[in-house]
Amino acid sequence: MIKINRLDHLVLTVKNIDKTVEFYTNVLGMEKEIFKGTRVALKFGNQKINLHLLGSEFEPKAFNVKAGSADLCFIIETPLREAKNHIESLGIEIEEGIVSRTGANGEIKSIYVRDPDKNLIELSNYKSK
Repeated sequence: MIKINRLDHLVLTVKNIDKTVEFYTNVLGMEKEIFKGTRVALKFGNQKINLHLLGSEFEPKAFNVKAGSADLCFIIETPLREAKNHIESLGIEIEEGIVSRTGANGEIKSIYVRDPDKNLIELSNYKSK
């Protein structure tokens, strides 16, 4: 039997890498990383998101490549109300929230936004925050 320890990275296929990097760095505080010369990733904690440009993906790739099909939840350290205020101050629409949801380890409070490709991004705090 295989025992998984953690998620190391995931891949987002995007229409515009620069716009994606701008959103994830300026809005969500991730760090841009260049690797293997020209590849671009977004680092946060001990994980990263590798970016593939739609139509120029790296092999192997997902079977049904499409921009805007992701639905991601990030647990954030920033109190949710503060994060919501920050996002709204940047003129970014809050899709939904603050609402109660269930995370991998229990009850969370969440807000939802869309990135430049319209991926659904859930930002959450566990109930104790």
